[in-house]
Order: sequence, then structure tokens, then C-alpha cells
Amino acid sequence: MPSPIDVDDLLSEILLRLAPLPSSLPRASLVCTRWRRIVTDPDFLRRFRAHHWKPLGVFLTSSQSGRRDFPFSFVSDPEASIRHERFSVPPVRAGAGDDEYTWVFLGCRHGRVLLINRIRDGYGYGRRMLVWNPVAAEHHLLHVPRFLDLGRHRSSVQGAVICASSHNHKGPFKVSLVWNGDHSAHVCVYSSETGEWGDVVSTTVRRESGFIVIGFWNVMVGNSLYWLLFGIGRQLHMVEFDLGSQNLAVIQVPLPPDVYVNHRGLYLTTLANGGGLSLIVMSANLKAQLWERTPDCDGTARARWMLRRTIELDKLLSLRPGCPECRRILGVEGDHNVMFVSTYRGVFMVHLESMQFQKIFETNPFSDGGTIHPFTTLYAPVPFK
Repeated sequence: MPSPIDVDDLLSEILLRLAPLPSSLPRASLVCTRWRRIVTDPDFLRRFRAHHWKPLGVFLTSSQSGRRDFPFSFVSDPEASIRHERFSVPPVRAGAGDDEYTWVFLGCRHGRVLLINRIRDGYGYGRRMLVWNPVAAEHHLLHVPRFLDLGRHRSSVQGAVICASSHNHKGPFKVSLVWNGDHSAHVCVYSSETGEWGDVVSTTVRRESGFIVIGFWNVMVGNSLYWLLFGIGRQLHMVEFDLGSQNLAVIQVPLPPDVYVNHRGLYLTTLANGGGLSLIVMSANLKAQLWERTPDCDGTARARWMLRRTIELDKLLSLRPGCPECRRILGVEGDHNVMFVSTYRGVFMVHLESMQFQKIFETNPFSDGGTIHPFTTLYAPVPFK
């Protein structure tokens, strides 16, 4: 009978449980060619991140144009070692004339939170971004260069923060800022290692008519970031940015016309095989259609979207029929495929891969609308019920 380390699947499970230290995977890759092949495989790296990066809590963001703070609620803290005060936004100035600005939440990933300052009346952006690590009690205030020209963009600037190492939340990081013009999309990347912004990368957006807006939520697949790009009516595209090659592309998403209405209930996920790109389309009755991007059957580079399955969240959460106004999706974090659902029974966190769920609020914490953003850390959470 072969030893467990002679079977790739078993060895992969063993390596998956290495401590999430900066040196763990590099040292494992030096053992032999076989180990290097396993630990550098994109599917293994996705599973390694999913195994170690778990939700510690959630930030609550208001539907108002901006705030000075964002309430945080723990989902799990097994060691009870992180003080709640660490999750208050550091008292740093948003810009000149501080009273005129508020912070806008752009998301969080790999244990860091990304904020940008906005003029208090909601029109235009300032010249400061904040990268904040609550667990390490560290923050970095970034200056946004004038050549990015964000002041005239009111609702179409988004961003993402990425750790250089997915298993080290204290190491160097990058910030990708994405925005659009009338017929174009642009990306610029900041590196904490150089302390500088790179060149602006641009591409043309072809559309029939109407404005375009970049969606808030993004996912990371391999070395690429993705955002949805909405046009008037049912025009739907996707921004794809490769962090390595610095290549920017806009991809059309040709979903059937009866799948969604007015871009509502659309969320990027990584539920496809091997952590690939996928899209969830929500209906008002909490039925989620999972669409997966796959190559054409002739093996060409063209891709199409196919309906893979339907997730009936109303049955999963044992909700009574009717009363659709008491059901609302508060957000979907696509890297870890976690959905937040507000119902008359409370707010639930649903893990879309295992279909397990956990009630995190007895009632909806929002009075004026808003969204929930999971904050992940290298701590292991309590099991789902």
C-alpha cells in the first residue's frame, strides 16, 4: 500500500494544513519537483487561501454617501484576543478642509480594508486613500496623484487591496483603482514596496448607448481582478485586469435577456470548478441561478456563460412563502463565496460552497439600507451550525 505522501491527493491535503506563515509554501516548494508542482498549482493556492482565511466579522456600511466610521461586529473570535476598538477607523485626516470630506468603503481583502475620501455632498472624490490593517493596528495613508483625475467621477470609481502574499497579512500590498470615462475603462496600481503608483492602463468600452457604471463587488481569480460593468438597459460587461501582465480587458457577458432586470441581483463569485469565475443572478424569491464561464466546445478562446444550477435559499433558510419585502441580499463576497441574506428571521451568512449557514444578527442592523462586508483573517472561526 503506498504511503500517503506518495499519493498526490493525500499529499495535497497534508500540505493544505501547513501553517500560514510567509515561509511555509516557499520552503515546501524546495523539497522536490513534485511538491513544487502541487504548492504552485492555482487550484491548490485557492484552497490554501480558503482554508486559512476565514471571516472574523463584518463591517456595516450605510447607504449614505459617506461616514467617518463603519460599525464592526464579530462573527467569531476563538481566542478573544482582538479588542473591538481596533475596528474603529483610525483618526486620520481625509484631506484639506477635513470637515468637507467623508470616508467611502471600497472593500476589504487579506486582512486589510480600503477606503477613499469623498466630498461630503457626495460629488467627486478627494486625494486620499486609506489602507488599514485592524488586526495589526496599522494604517497607510495614500496620496492619489492628480493624473488619475478622479474629481469628476461621481459613482464609478472602485478599488481593491491585495496582499503580495496571500498567507501573510502583514507583508507588502497593492491597491488597484479602477474607474471609467465616457467610452473607456482605466486601472492604476499602487505598490507599497515602491511607494508609488504605476502607469494608467486603459481600454475602450464598446456599448450601444447610455452611461456605464463599475459595480462595487470584485473577485480575484488567479492573478486577475474582475468587476461588473453596467450599461443602460441590459448591457452587461466585465472588467478583467491581470496584475502580472498589467493587461486590461472588457468582456461582454451575453446572458439571456430574461435572466435579470435592470442589473439587480448580479454578483461575481468563484464557484466554478477549480475556483473559476462565475456569476450569481438573484430573483426576488431568493432563488439564485449560478452561471459559469466556460470555453466554447470547439476549444477556442471565446467563452460563453452556461446555467449550472439553482440555489433555493428560501428553502435552505426555511422561510415561509410570500413576504418578498422581508428578504434582501446585503452582499456577496465572491472570493470566499459568502452571501449575506436579510430576512424576517434575522440576517444569515450563507457559505455557498458547503450550503451551511449561520445567523449573525437577530434583526436587520440597517435602518436606511446598506451592505455587509466580511473581514477575513488568518484566525480559524467557530464551526458553522
